[in-house]
Parts: sequence; C-alpha cells; structure tokens
Amino acid sequence: MKIRKAAEQDIEWMVSLSHSKRAEYESQQKNFWKMAKNSDEVQRKFFAEEIAKKNIVALCAKDQSGFIIGKIISPPEVYDAGLTFMIDDFCVSSPNLWMSVGLKLLQEAMVRSELKGAKQVLVVCGDHDLQKSQLLEKINLSVASRWYVGSLC
Repeated sequence: MKIRKAAEQDIEWMVSLSHSKRAEYESQQKNFWKMAKNSDEVQRKFFAEEIAKKNIVALCAKDQSGFIIGKIISPPEVYDAGLTFMIDDFCVSSPNLWMSVGLKLLQEAMVRSELKGAKQVLVVCGDHDLQKSQLLEKINLSVASRWYVGSLC
C-alpha cells in the first residue's frame, strides 16, 4: 500500500469517504453530528483550503482506501504541551481497514508532523467508533477528554 501527499485531484473521493463517515456518525448522535444539506460542498471547499496550508499534513492511500488530515496547533496558553498535531479528518473505506490502512496513514502523518515541530498528537474519534478506537489504543494513545452532549429541546 502506497501513502502519498493528498492533492486537489483526491478531494472528490475524500469527500465521498467523509460523507459516509458523517452519515454513520449522524446515526449515533442525530443532533450533534446532523449533516447540513450542503455538507459535501462545504467539505470540498474546506479540504481544498486545508491541503494547501503549510501547517497541515494531508495524506492519502494511493488506492483511495483512506485519508488523514491533521493540523499543527498551539495548545491553549494555560498549558505547556508544545505544538500539537490535531487530527479530525481521518477516514478509511471500511472498518476492517483501520489496522492496516489507518495505521499506515497515522504513522506516516505522525512522522511528518514531528518533522514540523509537533510534540504530541490528538486524534478525534467518536465514542461509538470501536475499530478506530482500537487502532488508537494499539499505538498507545489514551483518552484525554470526553464530551457529553444532549438536546435542550
């Protein structure tokens, strides 16, 4: 499996994979992850802007089985953790690919982020996303925070 830097020509299939993930997440938390009617259009524009930035690591599997996009950020001023590599957009085409495609994407992204000065990695993962969670635990990442959500109406 070949991993390479994501490019503009990858955006369409990345949006499609992301849409599938958002639909699955929405089924778990109907309000919190409720997709906007124009979510694919918004995602397409966002991905195009993100992959052009210098503080971004955006990689994809050449066979279109997965992608990862992470951003180098500073922690809040009350913490002294160093630059953080925050990964929110991280998808594979099938849950059984987390331990192969997902692992390879994450490892390569972490190497590249460290070269950009990152000291730690933060990966967003839905509480229900068991296969992804297993991958993160396998590489010794731990839960740092949990968000609790509920409807007010």
